[in-house]
Amino acid sequence: MVQLLQSLQAIIQSSKSGEEESMYDIVMHHLTDHPIHDGFIGKINERFFHEKLFGIFDMTITKWVLMLWLSAFLCLLVFIPVARKIKNSAYGSRSRWVNLWEVLISFVHDEVVEPNFDHHYVKKAMPYFLTVFFFILFCNLLGLIPGMSTATGNLAVTGGLALCTLIGMLGIGMIKQGIFGYWAGLVPHGVPAFVLPLMFPIEIIGLLIKPFALTVRLFANMTAGHVVIIIFIYLVMMFQSYWVGIGSVAGSLMIYLLELLVAFIQAYIFAVLSAMFIGASMHAH
Repeated sequence: MVQLLQSLQAIIQSSKSGEEESMYDIVMHHLTDHPIHDGFIGKINERFFHEKLFGIFDMTITKWVLMLWLSAFLCLLVFIPVARKIKNSAYGSRSRWVNLWEVLISFVHDEVVEPNFDHHYVKKAMPYFLTVFFFILFCNLLGLIPGMSTATGNLAVTGGLALCTLIGMLGIGMIKQGIFGYWAGLVPHGVPAFVLPLMFPIEIIGLLIKPFALTVRLFANMTAGHVVIIIFIYLVMMFQSYWVGIGSVAGSLMIYLLELLVAFIQAYIFAVLSAMFIGASMHAH
């Protein structure tokens, strides 16, 4: 939930002071990125990042950058100790904590990687797709904690993740098929020569649409639920009714529970589609 407590507090304060804040302003405040000016990170921004790097790159630490760092830190915090325990347990760990993560790792292996890669490439592909799945999952779940924000609700973040998939498609495809073989293989065999000038640009567009679809799908799904939650909360102050308040809280709770499921589903969909795209690039049409 995108800073739900702050949203509710801001609405209440606005209502008390007589200042009317539009629904658009409330939603955009919580669904857009902002530099951090408070606390220790605010001091770092003020001291080290007050000017753009080389006059071009804005290196200011924002709330979404902080969420990305936190998600990466959680990945390290969880999986380094888990990996050590699994490695040191010859007959399997009895820890329920370790077993929980083993189940999720097995899920990624069985449902994401193995169906899309040849058997001898599965172990090589697992580290990347485990990283993608759990990094997105942690980003999604952190956004449901009051006071935090969803990094995957940013097109730049989802676009960066999708760009990694595109690089994987191109790089692995050209490594396995050869540079000429990969680009020639984009067009199905047997196509008449006079159709090639038309087919090749279409295939290039189709190649670029895949990461674009990954970008928009993850962004839209993680943003939509948070907007609905904020709107439900806003209805309480709009109608000033206990009955509306009961309905709004119930609706917000249901959407929040649904968002927990969506957090897992969207991490899975991004990982499995990336695996499908990269795995398919290893073979010509």
